[in-house]
Amino acid sequence: MERTALNLEIVSPESVVYSGDIELVELPGKRGRFTILRGHAPIISSLSEGQIRVRPIGSAEDKSFDCKAGYVECTDNKVSVLLNA
Repeated sequence: MERTALNLEIVSPESVVYSGDIELVELPGKRGRFTILRGHAPIISSLSEGQIRVRPIGSAEDKSFDCKAGYVECTDNKVSVLLNA
């Protein structure tokens, strides 16, 4: 069943870093930065060092998280980010 909102969960080995519905997430991919919006095609990608930028639904301010390396998977408006550290 497809979700109507874009949901994001960022997980590190220690804890859940972020979980919630968002408008967009911008990620540091190995081949450059990319953005995931609602309705994005399914994707699995590795992440490089950089900033993850998240825009929560209804918020005027973005949130930023550090990324050393990791992976992202997006399917059915569910985005899962697994951070290595």
